[in-house]
Amino acid sequence: MLHYRLIGGPDVALPSFTSPVIPKGTQVITVVAVDANGKPINGYRQLPPSQDPGNVADVFGCAASPAAVADDIYSCAPNAAGADVCWPAGPSAPKTLWCLDDPWSKGLRRVTSTDPLPHVLAPPTPAPFALLLDDGTQCRLRNGGAWGGRDDGLVGAYGCPNETPAVLVPVRPGGGESAIDRSQALWTVKVGSLGSGEAHLPPPQTRTVVTAWFAGS
Repeated sequence: MLHYRLIGGPDVALPSFTSPVIPKGTQVITVVAVDANGKPINGYRQLPPSQDPGNVADVFGCAASPAAVADDIYSCAPNAAGADVCWPAGPSAPKTLWCLDDPWSKGLRRVTSTDPLPHVLAPPTPAPFALLLDDGTQCRLRNGGAWGGRDDGLVGAYGCPNETPAVLVPVRPGGGESAIDRSQALWTVKVGSLGSGEAHLPPPQTRTVVTAWFAGS
């Protein structure tokens, strides 16, 4: 606190000003939404059954979730089911899954696999299913669907929160390119708009990732 003296008056304290705190590194959170018995835990809860007649409750082709850091966490087809981060509902319901949309609402939806669930291993380089950026933007990992495009070779990898703006990733032969630069403790991403076809759009902006969420058990 600084002080100064008015002529003929008492000392007066000047207010202190502080700069915004910049995190030293990205916070990584592993979400455990379901216990070993298939029950929601840690504040995660079942959503009421959807009244939307287009809601998809049956899934198939379940494989390892791209966001998994533990085994037997699933991603299932079709894309319309939104079932890319799912935990098994336990031995008493061997084909039932709890699927999470995002870590902010903490709502879980029940879906049923048409086939027995296979044992799956976590991917060697998982991708977080949700991001919080430095400007407060919340982004969710893309789960299929037809998104817009750009003419600079970048495509949408995360919706923030929907298709546009999006976290962008370069298209490479064979795929496998990461949308997140993890070379520093504070991760970064490129964020930009998507348009119709190969739209000519402004260059993307670099944002830092404050928090990244993975799925665990």
